[in-house]
Amino acid sequence: MKKIFIVLFFCAAVFSHAQQSREDMLIFIPTPTGGTTEEQNFFHAQFEMETTAAGYTVTDTRKDADYLIELAVNDNVIYYDDGTTGPPEENDPKKILELRLVRSEGDVEIVSFEWPFTEKEEMLDYDLFLLYQAMANVPMTKLHDLVETQYWRNKWLYLRASFDYPIQFYLLKSKGLGPHGPALWKESDEDETFPISGLEINPLPAATVGLEFQFLYWMSAEFGFTLNFGDAWTNALIPAIQIELKFPIKPSIHFMIEPYAMASFPMNTSDLVVEFPTVGVGGGVQLGVKGGNMGAFFVDVNFLYNIGSVGIRNTNKDYTNPAALYYDRFVLGLGIGYKVGFFDRIKE
Repeated sequence: MKKIFIVLFFCAAVFSHAQQSREDMLIFIPTPTGGTTEEQNFFHAQFEMETTAAGYTVTDTRKDADYLIELAVNDNVIYYDDGTTGPPEENDPKKILELRLVRSEGDVEIVSFEWPFTEKEEMLDYDLFLLYQAMANVPMTKLHDLVETQYWRNKWLYLRASFDYPIQFYLLKSKGLGPHGPALWKESDEDETFPISGLEINPLPAATVGLEFQFLYWMSAEFGFTLNFGDAWTNALIPAIQIELKFPIKPSIHFMIEPYAMASFPMNTSDLVVEFPTVGVGGGVQLGVKGGNMGAFFVDVNFLYNIGSVGIRNTNKDYTNPAALYYDRFVLGLGIGYKVGFFDRIKE
């Protein structure tokens, strides 16, 4: 069962870490300035083709783009030490292609550089190189998407649902036992005993639904309803109200860790139970990975101790004493689920 939890959590993590592709990066290339009309058309077509071939999406308008590639064809001018200028030497390149990468939002220049040439066809060997040099300065995740990818972990409310697999431990107490220790005995003959186990272990499925309120960036409270499908002796449904105080740790935009303290209040027990604690306390940790901008897949591990004794009626018809056996109850809980968030709390 543990392997299933690990595999499912790994799959969720891989899914959540899928990065934005180049197709999501929108590039606009306006008509180059300077040079001849033939050079303008050549470089415009060439860079559109190389940009598309590199996997980016070329837009038709500036307003739709994330970035602009601005091109300019200028004459190559030689600057001398005395401050004068002149044309290039006979064997020097006659023109300069200037490339500027500009972020559309805010019209911010990211990088610019120049490349000399004489005939435009020379640039066929360098266009793709220049494009990669420019785009190397662009994150694969767009700025506004970096913000949006954090919404999933900063909601006011989360609705949680999970499949759980609590492992219940019942440790026999000395209360009510006779001089022979962990054993039942007959009413007619106290020395005739029937040995019993001092530890009962019972793993059974359960389910939880809950509502989590994140009232601080680093703290939230969850109110949940848990339904256990049995105990160590019967298949009776055991519902409980559960309250968790969580302390989210958010080291990455892709996952978060939520250690928490918890209290559980059982609402029902089986017919065999003569005594059951009214409250259980414990703690755990919830490991969540991004599952879309609305929520997260998570694995939950916790430990619960019921304060007080669990008394179970002795149903053995031959060995009728004691009338009830008393146990300490511990629960090691495992769970996997999804929680969906509502209402963005902050924008980081």
